[in-house]
Amino acid sequence: MNSKIIIPISIIITIVIVAFSFTQNKIMEQETLTQFKETDETERMLEKIKEDKIKNDNSDNPYVLKQREWISSGPFQIDRSEYALGEKIFVNVSILDKNTKGEMVFSKIINSTHILPYHKIQFDGSQKNTANLYFGLYPSKLLGICTGEELSGDWKVIFSGTNYENLKFKIKNQIVPGTEERFQSVC
Repeated sequence: MNSKIIIPISIIITIVIVAFSFTQNKIMEQETLTQFKETDETERMLEKIKEDKIKNDNSDNPYVLKQREWISSGPFQIDRSEYALGEKIFVNVSILDKNTKGEMVFSKIINSTHILPYHKIQFDGSQKNTANLYFGLYPSKLLGICTGEELSGDWKVIFSGTNYENLKFKIKNQIVPGTEERFQSVC
């Protein structure tokens, strides 16, 4: 009688152990494949970066990051007076007077009488926040700026709601290596 109970229990335990081992092996295989896939993607990205660097170094007009120079108007600063297409604009706002409110309007200068507002950032000194932020300028179908070339030129930051002087900067018609596809025509 004992053997009739022991044999089926032994068989059930064996089946459970085999099933458990099988599922563990599958899980380990999937984790290994995921790790190899991530490594392959990383390798492809590193290879693209190397190719972009070689292409840049061998070009007639290689991209070189300009040093920060911090141009300012009151408590507002931007990090450069000249940017290449694909460089982020770094904005630093120091402590504002509690009554200072308005918005920074980043605008492309069309001619001596016309500008095209591109990006607006609200500020309010009563909030007691200092702000540091980055943002990029890219073609925008909505604004009618279809290509990187149309972004190139003279720009200014207007401090609407204040008496602070405008900050002027330039966008060069040179693309940061590796960001070329961001400047394809969107119109």
